[in-house]
Parts: sequence; structure tokens; C-alpha cells
Amino acid sequence: MKKKLWMTFGPLLIAGAVFLCILFGPSSIFGGVTQGTIKKSATSMSTTVVQGVAIQQKMLAADKTYLPIFGSSELSRVDQFHPNVFSEKYNRGYTPFLIGRPGTQSLSHYLDIKAMGNELKGKKVVFILSPQWFQPAGVDDGHFGGNFSPLQAYKFALSDDAPTPERRYAARRLLSYKVVKNDTTLSTLLENIASPGPKTEVNTFTKMAAAAEMKILQRKDDLESKFIKGSREEKVANNLRLLPDKLDYAKLDELATKTGESKVGANPFFIKDSYYQKKLAPTINQLKDSRTNLSYDKSPEYSDLQLVMDAFKEVGADVLFINPPVNGPWYDYIGASREKLQKYYDKSGKQVKDQGFQYVDMSRYSDTPYFLEDTIHLSWRGWVVIDKQIDQFMNNKTKPSYEKTPKQFYFKQLLPPKKEVNK
Repeated sequence: MKKKLWMTFGPLLIAGAVFLCILFGPSSIFGGVTQGTIKKSATSMSTTVVQGVAIQQKMLAADKTYLPIFGSSELSRVDQFHPNVFSEKYNRGYTPFLIGRPGTQSLSHYLDIKAMGNELKGKKVVFILSPQWFQPAGVDDGHFGGNFSPLQAYKFALSDDAPTPERRYAARRLLSYKVVKNDTTLSTLLENIASPGPKTEVNTFTKMAAAAEMKILQRKDDLESKFIKGSREEKVANNLRLLPDKLDYAKLDELATKTGESKVGANPFFIKDSYYQKKLAPTINQLKDSRTNLSYDKSPEYSDLQLVMDAFKEVGADVLFINPPVNGPWYDYIGASREKLQKYYDKSGKQVKDQGFQYVDMSRYSDTPYFLEDTIHLSWRGWVVIDKQIDQFMNNKTKPSYEKTPKQFYFKQLLPPKKEVNK
């Protein structure tokens, strides 16, 4: 009888014990994140890296100096002038660690920064903005959902941080997205954070469910951190030989110009010919004056950017913000307003500079050839300028001094909606 019972329930008991061991056992049973994994991860921009925690925290604690560079799809454009190639070729003493994917914007980066916590304290960081982030509606459901990290969101929701206007606003912003609202446990935690006034105690079942989910997500991160795909190490290595042996920025710019000339065809927008012929040429006539209403000067992205800035302030990171140019000739062709564009640069630049962050405005290069390889993505001469700015930033030993957050970024958004009066 006992043997039959064991034959029936034994495998289930063993499976349960293994599951509990994996779930609640020490992280060391997975072997940890190796230096080789960190090296591969630096250029991978994989979801495991960008939406995880283990690799990023190990990167910040590594003996080697890694420089986190936050951004989006432009980081994937690896040519010989890309920061990872530049820093290795000229032994600059740091290795860029790319954090971003197509569609990542400030709100996703905020969760990432909060998840890294005090590991960022005193660290140098570069943050590359993108004008197209600042659409009137901000980041859409599709792009946010595609880059959403449940692990980072649960870390935010379960932290015991004070209920500041920043934290309440962040919770409310997260609750506006389907991927968050569809997670009942997470949304319950965030609603408690977002609500004004005294907080109600989250029920025991929700607490237990959240703790279990957090454990599962952490173990998933630990396991997936062992298998990094998409590393651009080989691409970086192949591009090293294309740079001159001696660092000379003037000569690098000359080489970038020649490289751009060789890649761009007869189109008047200085766009890489392969991209132009495939993506734009088939519908070029329909695209003329197609974006006359394009505007970046009013967007929830400004408050999302403020979340990022406040997260950096909290941990005392030393941050350089870079605002890249747009493709001026293309911008004119689609009928977009240069005046509205300038309002974006003025507004975002003021927000960053007034609070004590270092800032580079590259808008003056919007009409200069070979700074972008297409309509929005940095390349060639654009990377050379950024390489120089990053190098100067890394050699600047002045400690940052940050200002308080202006009230307008969170206060108005946190006011309860006005009740309609029945007439």
C-alpha cells in the first residue's frame, strides 16, 4: 500500500520540493552572473538585459568600468564610430553598457533605474533622449507593453519608499497601460500607491501573491541571465580596424564624412541609400507634407523624463543627457514645423539644465550632412560628436549638484478630477 502511494504521489512530492528549492533557494545555486556574461550583455540590448535586474546590478558592481548608456533604437546602429568601438579602439578606460531597445522611453527607463537602486550611487551615466518620444500622447500601449519589465515593476510596487508625489505619479502612469492593468496583483499594489491621502492596508492574499510572483520573476531573471543572445561583440571587433590608430577628432570627423558620402545615394535627405530605396522611395510622394501637425512641445513624456531625473537624483548618479538632432531636410519635406521643434529643444533642455544635470544639445546639427543614417537614427558624424562629449564627461571629476523638482511636473497630474455638476 505504501509503495503504491509513493508511486502515485512520490514524483509530485519530488517535483514540488525541486520547485520550492529553485524558488526559495539561494541565488548562488544558479552560479551567478559571470564577467563573460556581462561583456556579452554590454552590446546585446536583449530583453533579458534591459528588462532584468541581475546582469545590470552585477555590471555596476564589476571591477571593470562600465558606463551605462540609456537610450532606444539608435544604440543598435553599430558602425566604426559607435561609442563601444571608439572606447575600445582608443583604450578610454570605460566600456559602454547599452540599456535600451526600439520603443523604450522614459517610463520604462525609470523602472529600470529604480530597480538598480543604490548600485548606481556615484556612477557616471549617459542618457540619450529622442525627440520622437515626446509625442502628444507619450509612449503608446504597444511600445510600452513590448518593453515592460514585470520584475522591475514589482520591485517598484513592493518597495517601502515614502509616498512622494513622484512615486504616486509613477504609479498612476503605470496604471494607464493595459499590460499593467491586466495584472490584478500588480495593479492592486499600484492603486494603493497612487491613491491620495492615507493608504489602506493591502490584504494578506495580495501580499502573498505579490511576494510569490516576485520570487518567480527573480528566478526567471537568474536563469535567463545565463543565456545572452544578440551580442554585438563581433561587430564591434570588426569595426576596430576601420579607425585610425591615433585618436584625432578632426580626422575622425573627416573619415565619418567620407563614410557617410559612400553610404548615401542621390536622395536630397542624406539618408543611407539602402534604407531610402527600401523604406521611403516606394511612397515618397505620399509622404510630402504628411506631418504638418507634428509637435513635440506638449507631452506626458516631460513628466516621465522628470521621473528619470528624480530617480538619478535619489541615488546621486552623475548623468549626462544628450539631445540628438533630427534630419532637417526630411523634417521640412514632411511639412513639420521647425518652430515647434525648437520649442521641444528649448523646453527639454531647460528642464534638464535647470536641475543641475550636464546637457548636450545637438539640434544645431539638424541640417549638417551625415549625422543621421536615416530620418531619426544617429550614425557617422553624429557618433563622433557623442564620442567626444562622453570622453570629456568621463574625465570630468566635478560632482553634480542637483536642484529640487519644480512642482508643476507632478502636482497638477495628481489632483483628483473635477466632478461634473448636474445642470
